[in-house]
Amino acid sequence: MGNLYNSPFESQFDPDRAQLFIIAQLLRGVHTCDLVKVLAVRPTGGKVGFVDVQPMTLETDTNKVVLEQAPIFNVPYMRLQGGASAVKLDPAVGDIGLAMFAERDITNIKQTAAAAAPATDRTFSTADALYIGGVLNPDPTQYVEFLPGAGGINIVSPATISVQTPGNVHFTAAQVVFDADVIFNKNVSSTKTGAGVNTFAAPIAAPDAIINGVTQSTHQHGGVTTGSGNTTGPHN
Repeated sequence: MGNLYNSPFESQFDPDRAQLFIIAQLLRGVHTCDLVKVLAVRPTGGKVGFVDVQPMTLETDTNKVVLEQAPIFNVPYMRLQGGASAVKLDPAVGDIGLAMFAERDITNIKQTAAAAAPATDRTFSTADALYIGGVLNPDPTQYVEFLPGAGGINIVSPATISVQTPGNVHFTAAQVVFDADVIFNKNVSSTKTGAGVNTFAAPIAAPDAIINGVTQSTHQHGGVTTGSGNTTGPHN
């Protein structure tokens, strides 16, 4: 009868070594977590999607020959989410991340997103992987950065940043500074009260202005005479 555990030839003459080898082989079948590289990303409509990943830790046979592991397909990836609120940051091909392996077969749960019995008796299998997130990746070019010691928050993007809400956007701050041209596509109003005035460091260019209910582009001062009579157009 052939050797079921493919133990090294010399270990077959030492019962203790043979037993240790068998135990070691069995323990290697218990997968806990591993570093993987993302091969493909498949977002799905209505729920978080799946990735295909390549384990990065290579295996060796009994003769120390290095063997590449097979890819793991259809792995659910994690999204930071609570109820209807989430940070949508899907993995990208080439990402290095952490894969964890479920204690039991999660095939039925992946299909239904509901409690279900294990489909097989397998345990701690790479087939039941979960992709947790990126590690050992290069610095991003688009990010939200929380500075140490609650020193502030930086939001950086090389492209447009859009904020959408059917409600109001409320800023509470000592000062809001715009180092950019500002375009208003809707009405602008100020409810400033108390001491001080709204101050602008440069002239304001506009087709018209209404101050205290008076339209400045057509306002005329009545009862003011000049050498030729009443004024006929706006003037100071």
